[in-house]
Amino acid sequence: MRLLGASLLGMVFLVVGAFWVQAAATKPTLVIASGAGESTGDARAAVFEVSFDFLNAVQVAYPLNLVVFQGTHFVRYPASGPAVTGDSAALADGTLVDGEVAAFMGEGAPAPAEVRIVTIAADRLRVALPRTFAAGSTTGVLVATLPEGNALSNAVTFALP
Repeated sequence: MRLLGASLLGMVFLVVGAFWVQAAATKPTLVIASGAGESTGDARAAVFEVSFDFLNAVQVAYPLNLVVFQGTHFVRYPASGPAVTGDSAALADGTLVDGEVAAFMGEGAPAPAEVRIVTIAADRLRVALPRTFAAGSTTGVLVATLPEGNALSNAVTFALP
């Protein structure tokens, strides 16, 4: 009888433990494999090979943003919403880190309508850049702002023609 009671108790702990482990939220893994600039006349675009949770990213109001910047000048592309452009001191060191994300997300103003995500796929993002972006070194980073914490990808620097 004791063995049966101990076995049942062990099974209860196993089942409860399995539910507890599955209920925990995790931060998504965000990766930018490469970035490349494109230019046609005075219009510029950027293409990124990426890895992220595509199915969640295309849901309404998922908090994934692509940030593209030159110096302190940036454009932020929410996966679901209009682009935002501006200048941020947080980018002056050439990167965006976790402790800067909350303030950074409040900076900027609506971008012109042509500044937008052109295509979003499971492995690629193409964006139209503002005309204020010049030829030269440009950086891209993915940011997700979730209740369990911010997730940032690696930063990728590429040449904009």
